Amino acid sequence: MRLSSTRKLIQLTSASIMTALNRGHCDSVREEVIQVGKVKTNVLKVGHFRERLPTDAKQVLMLIIPGNPGVPYFYEDFMQELYSHCDGQVPVWTIGHAGHVRPNDAQLTVSDIYSTKEDMFGLEAQIKHKVDFIKENIPPDVSLILIGHSIGCYMILNLLDELPAKQVLRCFMLFPTIEHMAESPNGVKITPILRHLRWLVVFIAFLLYLIPHIVRCNLIRWWYKNVDYPSCMEKAVLETLTPWTVNFTTYLARIEMNKVTTLQRDLLDKHSSKLSFYYGSSDNWAPVKYYHNLVSEFPKLDARLCTLNLKHAFVLDTQEGREMAKIVWLWAQSHHHTVLSSQNLDDGETWVFNES
Repeated sequence: MRLSSTRKLIQLTSASIMTALNRGHCDSVREEVIQVGKVKTNVLKVGHFRERLPTDAKQVLMLIIPGNPGVPYFYEDFMQELYSHCDGQVPVWTIGHAGHVRPNDAQLTVSDIYSTKEDMFGLEAQIKHKVDFIKENIPPDVSLILIGHSIGCYMILNLLDELPAKQVLRCFMLFPTIEHMAESPNGVKITPILRHLRWLVVFIAFLLYLIPHIVRCNLIRWWYKNVDYPSCMEKAVLETLTPWTVNFTTYLARIEMNKVTTLQRDLLDKHSSKLSFYYGSSDNWAPVKYYHNLVSEFPKLDARLCTLNLKHAFVLDTQEGREMAKIVWLWAQSHHHTVLSSQNLDDGETWVFNES
């Protein structure tokens, strides 16, 4: 379904939201550590490929490529909610970014802070890391629905040329940071720190890491006391605040500020038929003007502006994560109803739009 740039998604009906909330999770999230190139990579998986499919049906996989921090634990609740909408028939995976989860046998040294390897942990290396993972771990006859979040959208845009065109069904780009990151409201604040004081941020992480584990847990609970956060968040934040992860996330962020500048119009034009963008209405990483710039240059692109006031970091809020999962699932059905219905996945709900 192709939608004009003037269409906006309105709030889901209370009935559909209650349906999403009341669905049970069909499977638990399991973690695997997979060697991708030289990097041990944490991958979360929920569900399994179906052993028996109707004639001519395709195996489908939803693969989430996270933002930065690329700690996959943040997405556990979101994954389970997506999986529940497909009635446990389409597996959902999340791949962590290279270096963003500390291997059990790894230690961070002072030299790592000053000589981080761009060919392993830089932005281009992260893109290659995802391509290698897909080619080595996902059979080519499995159809992919790629879900990018934040810088994960930039990675998806830049890996499509490396994958067989028929393998990728759709790319859902959630709160995409695909242009002018350093000029965004958050970028203006954080870029000078990343360029000149990144070592200090890592040093502060070292100091925090000296605090007993139970105290750090209590501090996280206190900090988020007014947020209905998912159960996975505490583990994710604890991992993110380790010196190892802070080092590699800030390193990647610094490169993002320098390299994510102008829109990659050639890639957008080439792959526009498979791209769906979802911009926040109050996103300080991808402000509304970036949405308007995109739809003015590509008026036929499937790009939508959030009307639910979801935050850029929607995975930190239980209800927002559930609403985002519902949006992605219905959106996927609107584009690939035939493929998904072959999995017996029609949940009987449809999009509601407002013509403006």
